[in-house]
Amino acid sequence: MTTVQVTYAGLIKVKRGEAPKELYSHQNEAIIALNKKNQFPFEGLLVLPTGGGKTLTAVHWLLRNFINNKKKVLWIAHRHELLDQALETLQLNAYSSLLSNVSGFRYRIISGHPKHDRPVNIEKTDDIIIASKDSLNSGLDHLLKNWVGHLNEVLLVVDEAHHATAKTYRKLINAVKDDLSKRGHHNGFQMLGLTATPFRTDESEKGLLKLVFPNDIIFSEHLRNLVARGILAEPIFENLETKIEIKQKLTAQEIKAIENFDRLPQDIAKRIAEDSKRNNQIVAHYKKNQERYKPLLVFAIDVIHAVALNKVFKDEGINSDFIVAAVKDLTTGTTIAAKDNKEKIQKFRNGELEVLINVEILTEGTDLPNVQTVFLTRPTTSTILMTQMIGRALRGQKAGGTEKAYVVSFIDEWENKINWVNPEKLHIQGSGFPEKGILSSNRTAQLISIEMIEEFARIMDDSIDTNALEKLEFLKRIPLGIYHFYIFEPSEGYEPNSRPYDVLLYDDTEEAYDNFVNDLKALFQKIDLQDREILTEAELEYLLQTAKEIYFPDYQTLLGYRDDDVKNILRFYAKNQIPPEFLAFSERRKCDLSIVAKHIYDNSLGGKALFEYIEILWNDGKTFWQIIFSDKKYFMNQLNIEINKLAGIYPDVVVSIPTLIPDTVPIEKLTLYEIKERDILEYRKIKNAVFAKHTDAKGFISCAISGVKSQMRRDFQIDHIKPMFQGGLTTIDNLQLLTRKAHVEKTRRENTR
Repeated sequence: MTTVQVTYAGLIKVKRGEAPKELYSHQNEAIIALNKKNQFPFEGLLVLPTGGGKTLTAVHWLLRNFINNKKKVLWIAHRHELLDQALETLQLNAYSSLLSNVSGFRYRIISGHPKHDRPVNIEKTDDIIIASKDSLNSGLDHLLKNWVGHLNEVLLVVDEAHHATAKTYRKLINAVKDDLSKRGHHNGFQMLGLTATPFRTDESEKGLLKLVFPNDIIFSEHLRNLVARGILAEPIFENLETKIEIKQKLTAQEIKAIENFDRLPQDIAKRIAEDSKRNNQIVAHYKKNQERYKPLLVFAIDVIHAVALNKVFKDEGINSDFIVAAVKDLTTGTTIAAKDNKEKIQKFRNGELEVLINVEILTEGTDLPNVQTVFLTRPTTSTILMTQMIGRALRGQKAGGTEKAYVVSFIDEWENKINWVNPEKLHIQGSGFPEKGILSSNRTAQLISIEMIEEFARIMDDSIDTNALEKLEFLKRIPLGIYHFYIFEPSEGYEPNSRPYDVLLYDDTEEAYDNFVNDLKALFQKIDLQDREILTEAELEYLLQTAKEIYFPDYQTLLGYRDDDVKNILRFYAKNQIPPEFLAFSERRKCDLSIVAKHIYDNSLGGKALFEYIEILWNDGKTFWQIIFSDKKYFMNQLNIEINKLAGIYPDVVVSIPTLIPDTVPIEKLTLYEIKERDILEYRKIKNAVFAKHTDAKGFISCAISGVKSQMRRDFQIDHIKPMFQGGLTTIDNLQLLTRKAHVEKTRRENTR
């Protein structure tokens, strides 16, 4: 039998001596706190800022307290880069000072990435499994049967634990915990969450993190303390105004995309990315400060921007390169894969590259202690993303970095007021999620405004009849509050995207929504969701119609009612099993435009007096007019409508709102992709044999499922008859040819099953 060596599983041998990386005082304090908590079963959090060494701290602690005592560890994360970092940290700290009782330990690294293993290959001899939660969920039976089922005790480590509120995480956590409990090992489960993102988990905030980590924060350290100790660099914030004007008026949807999704409209992103004047400014500013800035890490807007900036840097004789997700190189047409990124990152670490440009690759996990400066050439509305981008430059002298680090923001002039995150303000005040009840009225008003701008624009459009809407009392059109929540949704990459949703509640709908949201648990008893966190289309439609019948029977006349809002709340509950958070607009009464209209009407204001009064109102920072209306023309139009009501132009009518719609393993255990990477000849041999098996004497190739024939290979794809996640092997007798359509359908059926 032919065998090959793989790096995703194997044995790490313990080396005699002291672990080379000595821990800092805050890391030792964290370990003392963990040791104290570990006297009893616990499920808590270790919170250290980016650069504070949370991975190293956790590895030191688990090696000494678990691996050294022949106890098993399961380490999970949501990104394959984080898995690689965890394995590297384990390997670099496998010394007898931490591991005096064992000569070595076995590891296995699992994810959907081609270079990692699959759950079907888990063995009971594995001492530590480092895996993505999605891969383990898809192969949960193998994890429980092959590994957990043989254990009396296990430590579960959740990296980047602020992601652990997703139902897929909780499903995995509960499966491990329940398996131990049902076999009588009620005290055999411990869980440690790692995160750099500050947050609160008070019961009063109804936070899911409190449910996932009931012991809350075991130890935390503030970023400012680590700066004072020289562990993190002191950040020096600099701003460079590009003088680039973004005068394009944004639609409500575009503002929402920016505010909620942190996504620039494609045409604006393209314009900024390809603006040669702006790109030259960025490179010129670096050249002017080259000696104090290098090495430089640049956060670009998108792939186009990364490529364009890289060219300008190279034209100026600066050794630079860029890393992005797997895409085609715009110049050569070749694919830039993850392994290419890894090589470039290593060159940057080694000093072979002076400038590294990236598109949101180096935000979480990857360790780059040599960064002197970070260029923020893209604006962001995400406090988490800004925290992570700043953190890339904050390795202090004691951590192999620098005493000071430069964070340079390139600021454009935007016509619309966007809630961009200010890096300096964020650093001073701290980051994270706002506490419940403390979310500013301005921010709540801003979320409401994004939804209402469409309404204001519709009223100004003469081609749309909005008389009925205009005749409503203005205050009734201002929401009482908003449901604001996030749903993790599938993406094209390896990790899901977190997408925000907003549901506005008005006088007419608040009670109905309140009843609906509080009855969700009962509603969901009508369907068999089990461990799934995604509703089928049929289930979603059934729940929607049930909700409309029970809670929204008059939905056609309810202001602001949308089927999609109800659906999104149902989707959120299916994933999280708690109601969404309600943000009350406590300053709503200050937004009654009819009072302003009455003052103007009663005092017969006109001409200069009217102009001055309106200017004072619009520019008063204590009011919400600019936030709610965004554009002065909307404000003026609504004000005129309210004045006209007082003048008797709008007679009373019934309101009717329209409805809005390195082990040694047999080579056959590898995927074809892995075989191709290792031995192209073996790959072609297998491929040719499979095609030969499905080709008749006339040269026609047949699909094994549909029977469709063609003489062109490109019409077919090689498929495993028994999927590899079920233990299928890459052997000729387990491989078949399918048309692309048949392959897609077979995959869909397997995923559905």
